Amino acid sequence: MKIKEGFIVKEVAGKYVVVSVGDEALNFNLIIHLNESGKLLFETLKTGATEEELIKVLLDTYDVDEERAKKDVQAFIKVLKEKGIL
Repeated sequence: MKIKEGFIVKEVAGKYVVVSVGDEALNFNLIIHLNESGKLLFETLKTGATEEELIKVLLDTYDVDEERAKKDVQAFIKVLKEKGIL
């Protein structure tokens, strides 16, 4: 899976948000707020990653069990797909 071209993460007032740039900005008028783990997953998806790789990133970075990491990754992917970002 990979983030579509035209979407980036910006830090605004100490918060992370997904914004659209270029041609994508004409079609996407939402702002998605991310926490630290969301930013990590988004950045990992920019280079392409499988669901299993995303789960491993969370397990390696945070004190979380595999079941929780899997649920969080699946929820994150679902939102990105629904918004047309993935």
